[in-house]
Amino acid sequence: MRAPEHTAPGPAHLVVGVDGSESSQQALGFAFEEAGPRQASVHAVWVWQRPLLGLGRAEAGADERARILSESVARWPGRYPDVKLTQEVRQGHPVEELARASSTALAVVVGRRGRGGYTGMRLGSVVHGLLHRGECPVITVPGSAVRELWPVCPGGSG
Repeated sequence: MRAPEHTAPGPAHLVVGVDGSESSQQALGFAFEEAGPRQASVHAVWVWQRPLLGLGRAEAGADERARILSESVARWPGRYPDVKLTQEVRQGHPVEELARASSTALAVVVGRRGRGGYTGMRLGSVVHGLLHRGECPVITVPGSAVRELWPVCPGGSG
């Protein structure tokens, strides 16, 4: 069982996986709400996978995602002015890149999309992968219809 929160040197921060969906907005809201009392910052990360048959420049894809990421996080700093926000676009597999980004984080926060897989599954593939590869607690935030929040502890049942 891993420690409940990192005690690594450096400023405290929460990593949030952002993909432009409503569930990632819920995750951002949760992260900002939790960051304030912990005097932590929020690091919003958008991970994209370049198509195998890329017909454009990788830089154009990254620039477009950076623009969408900025739009996705724009409302939160105004609501939580004491919480510092950083943003980053990474290219690669979402599980691997979010795990790397969160290696020194208090926690990684992701929304539950509810698309794909089986509709009865509680955890999606990214959350499931982070439970195996993450080096910090993983928090999955359900959609707005359910306000109950479930922190999921890596290596344990949660």
